[in-house]
Amino acid sequence: MIEYKIEKPDFLKISKERKAFLNENMFKLFFKYNLFKYSNETYYYWDKIKFQTLPEELENHIELWYIVSNVRILSYTVVNDKNGNHFLLEKPKFLEELLHKLDLSLGWTFLWMNFNDNERKIFLQNGITEEAISTSQLEWAMTSSKDAREMIQKWRKPITKDEKMILNSYKAMNFINSEEFLEKKLSIESLLELQSILTKDTLDDKTEEWRFRNDSDEIVVQNSTWTEIYHIPPNEKILQEELKKLVSYANDEDSNFTHPFIKATILHFWIWYLHPFCDWNGRTARSLFYWYLLKKWYWGFSYIPISSVIKNSKTQYNNAYIYSEQDDNNLTYFLVYIANKTKQAFEDFEKYLDKKRKEQKSVISLVSHLWLNERQTKLISYFLKNNWSYTNNSIHKNYYWIAIDTAKRDLEYLLEKWFLIKQKQWKYVNYFPVKNLADLIK
Repeated sequence: MIEYKIEKPDFLKISKERKAFLNENMFKLFFKYNLFKYSNETYYYWDKIKFQTLPEELENHIELWYIVSNVRILSYTVVNDKNGNHFLLEKPKFLEELLHKLDLSLGWTFLWMNFNDNERKIFLQNGITEEAISTSQLEWAMTSSKDAREMIQKWRKPITKDEKMILNSYKAMNFINSEEFLEKKLSIESLLELQSILTKDTLDDKTEEWRFRNDSDEIVVQNSTWTEIYHIPPNEKILQEELKKLVSYANDEDSNFTHPFIKATILHFWIWYLHPFCDWNGRTARSLFYWYLLKKWYWGFSYIPISSVIKNSKTQYNNAYIYSEQDDNNLTYFLVYIANKTKQAFEDFEKYLDKKRKEQKSVISLVSHLWLNERQTKLISYFLKNNWSYTNNSIHKNYYWIAIDTAKRDLEYLLEKWFLIKQKQWKYVNYFPVKNLADLIK
């Protein structure tokens, strides 16, 4: 295997005369040709800069990169690399609008006007479920989203290792959402506990549970074909030192204020860079990202499965890590990537809520003459779209957060009205929609 290195332009190819010209006119050229666009929402590295339109006063793209990279104003972070050098960070202009929107999400009441408490609980569980599935699929879990969702919602026992990964992620998301975990400070032990939940019954080597990696494990980050090494984590000694710093930083024991979203993103990157465990470091990093934001009362993130957006851009996700490490420790690449995906996830969720509002009105109009309660109405609506599916007392109870007797009454009433049929399967009595459900309702 070879170690992967990003392409870097050679500034020595710029003559002394040209370099003097560039240094003297750097900011003038930067603003004249609107070059800050390459350091904002599209935070470009050299591999993209070399294909951009060349300003007429520049001789080649190396000069363009010389200006763009030198005008970037970077500040120190608390994260060190394995050589003791700091990772640096810039706050792009577009980030201000996103941070403001995230701050508004603390209340987020404007999104909830048409939904009651029970519906919000369902949205919460749906968000946790989708994040658990997507964060596992990012780590190559080969179960389909549909099957995984059904396993969780119907409390089916996982069969394959991939399904166990997803169920573990679901348990971990509920764990970091729990009052108990949110109220206490992060510790070395709680990091190990989180990782143990994520890895339960999925590791080939049981000795890798409940411990950090050591030098003899020879952990590296590779590409999917196992031919290139993307990242070699710090040695065991540096790992132990940096973990103490990470825990202190996560507990806000430093004196400098950092916006919670930026800080959560730094923690996300930091876990990846350290790669403290033998496996599942990516899921641990994303879990810690959520934990910190929820701890800071950014409840909107309880409903937003960011990994579902990330999994559709795995190459960009990997590049954000690689550029951050190999372009002189510029962590901004990773910050911009996570910010863009968060923005997309929030926009997708707002569209999803709007769609649910419209569906709600449509369903109520469709079955208003049937005298069904809200839960029964939603179940009938679900079965109209998924006539292959089923439910039972336990599923109905858990999904709607109701007592088992209430669940039984809901389903038996629909059975009496001939909307459902029931069938005993193993130890469960399952309810299925009748084949002509749509005609019956009409």
